[in-house]
Amino acid sequence: MRLAVFLFLLFFVCLCFAGHPKRYVVDLDLPASERWNEVVHDHLDAIPEFMRVAPSVVPKHLLPIAFFVAQQLNRFFPDEYAEEVRGIARASGLPVGFIVSMNILYDIAAFDRKHILQMGCTSIVAENDDGLILHGRNLDYGIGDLLKNITILVDFVRSQGQEKKIAYSGVTFALSTTLLTGQNDAFSLSLNARYSGPYIYNIFMEFFTHFRTPVGFLLREVLSSSKTYSEAVDILSSRHLFSPSYIIIGGREKGEGAIISRDRWRAADLIKLDEDRWFLVETNSDHWRKDMDKRRITAVKMLKAAGRYGLNVDTMLKVLHTFPMKNNLTLFTTVMSARYPSLIKKTTFIWS
Repeated sequence: MRLAVFLFLLFFVCLCFAGHPKRYVVDLDLPASERWNEVVHDHLDAIPEFMRVAPSVVPKHLLPIAFFVAQQLNRFFPDEYAEEVRGIARASGLPVGFIVSMNILYDIAAFDRKHILQMGCTSIVAENDDGLILHGRNLDYGIGDLLKNITILVDFVRSQGQEKKIAYSGVTFALSTTLLTGQNDAFSLSLNARYSGPYIYNIFMEFFTHFRTPVGFLLREVLSSSKTYSEAVDILSSRHLFSPSYIIIGGREKGEGAIISRDRWRAADLIKLDEDRWFLVETNSDHWRKDMDKRRITAVKMLKAAGRYGLNVDTMLKVLHTFPMKNNLTLFTTVMSARYPSLIKKTTFIWS
């Protein structure tokens, strides 16, 4: 009987679990145009299918914006990221404008409820009785079958003395230089989509900021340069953005966890962990409004049932692996900890 149960569970897991993403090292000491060569070369076979599906990912009327930006890349993107984008285009043989569109995909697609429904996510930051901060994340996307083939885990390294050390890590996609899920040894970050209203507002902000703050670039910049949780919260709460979003951040010390509900200009709301609030759950709706999202309702119930004393990595994974948090749009799951950065390598799962 026990053997039968074991075999059933094994069969069930094999049906759902596609595996861990391939892990890459991006060397920040290399010329920016060469950093992603290995990643791109390993995924050349996926490019034809990606190009076939691309029109359903990037609305046709928005592509001219991406190609306009591509013509004046250094004017709009930070120089380092502009060179990375050019390098990916060169290595893949794809137009620079297409690579630009992949790097600002959230910013140009997060303007209506149709795309928000396709970009649903669940993020949880919680603190157990030992003061350990865990940051769980499911990323949902409507083209998961395609993206799972190019989902990767990247360690960004740079020289410190005589050796290379990991500066920060993240889960991303082979044709993108941005990060929507990442960590360093001071904090972890994830981004959830937030409804942004009419697209004309996004266009205004894109030209107002000269395209210098796509949110994926901002998250990567903060992971690269910010040394503390508090510094990261301040920057992510105040920098102008193209599109509204929810930015979830977890630190390494007691009480370091927050959800930043972002408008284009500044934080609309900032809620933090405290003595009476040991976990925060974000999906794709404002936490102060009446909650009809079954993902958040279910996650809250499960966390309360587990209790602060019962919170650990297995508990967090159980919550994230449960329907409706995990659903047929879920692309990957990960659990991060700034205190234990290597955890992300063991807890990042791509779903079939």
